Amino acid sequence: MDKPTLVEWVRPYAQAWGLPYLSVHLPSILRSLLLWYAVQLLSHLVSPKLFPKSFATMSSRTRTSWDLHMVSFIHSVIVAPIALYFWLQIDESTDRLWGYDYTLAQVYALSLGYFAWDVIMSLRYEGFAFVLHGLLGFAASMLVYKPLLMFDGLSILIWELSTPFLNIHWALDKLGRTGSRLQLINALFLVLTYVCVRLLLGVYASYRLIELLWASTSTARPVSVPLRILYTLGLPALNFLNYMWFFKMLRAIRKRFPTESHKRKAS
Repeated sequence: MDKPTLVEWVRPYAQAWGLPYLSVHLPSILRSLLLWYAVQLLSHLVSPKLFPKSFATMSSRTRTSWDLHMVSFIHSVIVAPIALYFWLQIDESTDRLWGYDYTLAQVYALSLGYFAWDVIMSLRYEGFAFVLHGLLGFAASMLVYKPLLMFDGLSILIWELSTPFLNIHWALDKLGRTGSRLQLINALFLVLTYVCVRLLLGVYASYRLIELLWASTSTARPVSVPLRILYTLGLPALNFLNYMWFFKMLRAIRKRFPTESHKRKAS
């Protein structure tokens, strides 16, 4: 008798957890988790050779942060444009609440592996806010295998469009390019994308998601109360973190590019 495959072994557990599509995509999720560890290792090996002068003076903590930022950069560059593309394809025929699509589920598998990696790294190296961000992203990505909000949930992945510029900004500091014209141009794109996809779209999309969840109470298949509460509390928490990080980011940018009035005060 043949041994059951991983998908077959996990299927009854996934169904018991109310995530019937999880087992189908579990191999992709595990491959994704391994991918991000591989990217982290690759950055650890290759980056010092690409930037020997800068890495010669970096502390071990900064080198670790560099690798974490590189993984974040690669994930956002891949996932955010794909999420935007599919999000723009949503039309009136789409089941925005319970709809399922295999390709989209594979995209979420890529991000779910990343969020699992992110939670582990945040527990080791970052603070509570980063751990909370990773846990909420992980939970939301898991629930699409119910399936729940697989289509409209793409609006949250689109937030990652600002992440490449954030990572570039950080990397330029470590490469000795603080205050350079390149960093200024990147900062402009960072602020623009952050405001558009996280502060504006973030609040709008979160409101739409919460509205959709609570409107389900009048349908034949309502979303359970615990899940509605989870999203109703979790999405505003993520938006709060976005605004908190935005003002911290603005203060950091102002230090790098002081205005003439600030220069005179400093002198």
